[in-house]
This record gives sequence, C-alpha cells and structure tokens, in this order.
Amino acid sequence: MKYNILLGIFLWGCLLAACQDDEVDCFEVPVEFKKVDFTPVPGGAVMKYYIENPEVLGVRVRYEDAWGEERVREASYLSDSLMLGGFTEARKGVPARISFFNRAQAESEPVEMTFDTEKAATVALFDSLKIQEFWGGFSVRYTAPEIVRGMLHVFYIGKDKATGDPDTIWLSTSAIQPQGDTLTFELSEALTTTDVIVRTDDFDGKRVKMQCYPDLPCLSMDTLKAGEFDFKFGGNVVENTTYNFGYQYLFDGDNRGLGFRRNRLAGEQFRYNTFMAGPHAFYDQDEADHNRFIVDLKDGKCPASVNLYVFLCYQTNWPVARAHMTVTFPALLADIWNGYYHAHLPAKIRLYGTNSDPETTPLSEMALLYELDDDVDNLWDCWCTRTDALQNLQGWKENWMQGDEKDVLAAEPVVLRMLCNYEEGVTYRYLVFVVTDTYNVRDWQIDNEANSREYITFTELEVCVKKEE
Repeated sequence: MKYNILLGIFLWGCLLAACQDDEVDCFEVPVEFKKVDFTPVPGGAVMKYYIENPEVLGVRVRYEDAWGEERVREASYLSDSLMLGGFTEARKGVPARISFFNRAQAESEPVEMTFDTEKAATVALFDSLKIQEFWGGFSVRYTAPEIVRGMLHVFYIGKDKATGDPDTIWLSTSAIQPQGDTLTFELSEALTTTDVIVRTDDFDGKRVKMQCYPDLPCLSMDTLKAGEFDFKFGGNVVENTTYNFGYQYLFDGDNRGLGFRRNRLAGEQFRYNTFMAGPHAFYDQDEADHNRFIVDLKDGKCPASVNLYVFLCYQTNWPVARAHMTVTFPALLADIWNGYYHAHLPAKIRLYGTNSDPETTPLSEMALLYELDDDVDNLWDCWCTRTDALQNLQGWKENWMQGDEKDVLAAEPVVLRMLCNYEEGVTYRYLVFVVTDTYNVRDWQIDNEANSREYITFTELEVCVKKEE
C-alpha cells in the first residue's frame, strides 16, 4: 500500500511538470506597448519602450551588428530603454526581432521592426581628425560624440633600431574621449618628416578604421639665450646671498643643481644656488593679477617650449623644524623647505600666450598653450620622480653626490618640458605661467602639508621658440 501511494505521488509530480512545460512552450503575450521609439545614437540606437502586461518580465531584441554577428540584448520591465550597440558607420533600416519573456523564460513570437544608427566614435572622429606638426614630433587632435566605445592607436613610420630599416613604430593606445582630445608626441629619433597612422578599434578588439597621413613635417626649435628674453614673477621672491637664493641662478647654465652639489662637497650645505618663489606663490583666481610668472620675448615669436629644470637626487637632508629633533636648522630654511624638496615642485601648472598686458589681462582671454594637471600624490610616475623626492623610500638608488662631476654632467636632467600647442603663423610676445599646486608628501609627522607656505622652486629656466628656416 505504501509503495502505491509513493508511486501515485511520483506520477502526479511528473504530470504537473509536464503541464508546466506546456505552459512554458505555449507562452504568448500580446504586443502591448504604449510606445516604441528608436533614437539613433553614435554606434547604435536606444530603444524606448513601456511594458503594460504584468505577466511580462522583460523584452529581448535580436539583430546583426556591423560584422554580421547576431547580438541579443535584454532588459526587464523595471527599465524603459535599451541600448542596441555594435555598429560603426551610420545605417538605415537595421532589422530587429523583438520578443517578450516571462519569469519562466518562456518567449513570445517576435515582432519585426527596424532602427537607424549614427556613426560610432571610432568612425566619427576621423571626420575632425587633425594631424599637425609638433616640436620634434606631431600632435593628434580630434572631436568625438558624447557616447564613445572604442580605442585609438597612433603609430608612425620610423626606423627599426636593430636593422635601420623603415618600420611602423607604435606610440600610443588610449580610450577615445567624449567630446575629443589632443595628444602630443615627441619622437625619440630626429626626423624632418614622417608618416602618421591612426587606427581605431571597438572595445571587443575589432578593428574599425585606419588612416595614414603621409609626409608630415616635424618642427624644430631654437633655445633663446638669457639676454634675448626677460623674466619676472609677480609675487614674493626669496633673494638671499647667505643661502644663495635669487633670479640669477635661473640663467647660469646649471640645469642639474651642480652648484648646490659643489657647495655641499665644500662643506657649505646651506648654499642652494637656486630660484625660490614664495611664500604664498600659488596662483589664486581671487587675486588674478598676482603670482604670474611672466616671460617677455621682446617681440612676437612662435613659442615652442618653456622648460623648468630641478635638482638631481643628491640624497639631501632638507632643513625642517620639529619638536622632537635634536638638530636645529636656520629658521628661514626650515620655513622654506620644511623637510622636503619635491613638495615645492609644480604638480598643477598652466602656460599661456598673449600679446596684451601680461600682468592684467585675464587668463581666460589668453591662449592656453600647455597644462599639467598631475595627481599631487603620485610621486612614482611624474616628471620629477628622479629628483630629491624618493630618497628615503626603499629601492630608490640614485645618489649624484657620489662619483665625479663629469658623471653628473652626463646624467639625464630632471625637467618639466612645457611643449606649447602649435598653430601655424600665430606668434606671442608674452608667455605667462601659473602654479596652483605642488606635490604632496606622505608623512604622518606633517599631516600631508609639507608646503603649506606655498613656496615654488626650479633651478634653471629655458625658453625655446620655433626655429626660423
């Protein structure tokens, strides 16, 4: 008897499951959309919908993308829009099959519809792409739509280092930026002209479009001598003969801090041979006519670069005043350095060009030629990583106090090269740069404010302009 009851329960379960399977297979739902709209967007279309039927869990759309591959997109009744992507060129009348499904994943008969698309960013950017000669290289400028899904690759035709034969050299891969971007490239080899290749891929790694721009000239520059331009700062400058601070050290040809090194070797550790702006040298919009570094080219010239050189790594014990210390440093030096050199180097700086009064003309009315907007906490990957910034961290090996002076002179200098945006035929008499922040310090003892007094230093200033043929 017991076995008969169990057998009956088993058969009833099978019958119930069969009925449910029939319900799954037979799910039909009427097309009850209040409104269906397809809006073309870059790289596809957005389908707007509204589901009224409470039995419908969601909507499913099948279509073929630009490569002829079937795509299936789904969305639930909780949403009212669905992005249909996977396209490159603009298209008309793309067929789509729209169906519904319930909680048991039963699917209704599809409804045939069509939609249009706009050019994807991977194609549209070529409409505005501008390859322009640049200082020792070239620049790539483009505009792009707000919706972007793709990568931009830049190459040039150079020489293979091993064989010397012409070769395609990769330079950069970056995500396409909404609204556009400008990329600048300084080539490692000296060329008078080059061929530039730009390629785009989608995020699936599919190649979309490639274009070559042949025979692009590479711009050359001349470095001005100290007497060929004037320089001043519209704020506080430390002028001190005891510790060797002043304007004169910007133009003495020492772009590695060699004078400071010589002084230390002679036992004069507090003679720095450098320029120091401050205190309170950061640019503040509320005092817009203050704290501008101004270069007067004396007549209209095409600016190429403004270069700020700083010290090599000399493993320096920078003056500081702290309660627990047994060593007492000169008060002025402790106020200036506060224990760190790199905390006085520009992390956020903008360079402008103008032919108007450089002291009073609003920066918004000047031409922006260069901008550095570094992460102030990123000392491992910034322009001044090799200076006296990381000497106390494990693994940092440079120490240019060791060795001969000829070794120091052969070392690669630490320099911020502010390469100027180039526009053919445009010249400026005045260059203006402003600093709004320096690098931070990760030190529990000073609460991350090593430069609260807002000092700014660099040891050599170099100004370059377009070389006249």
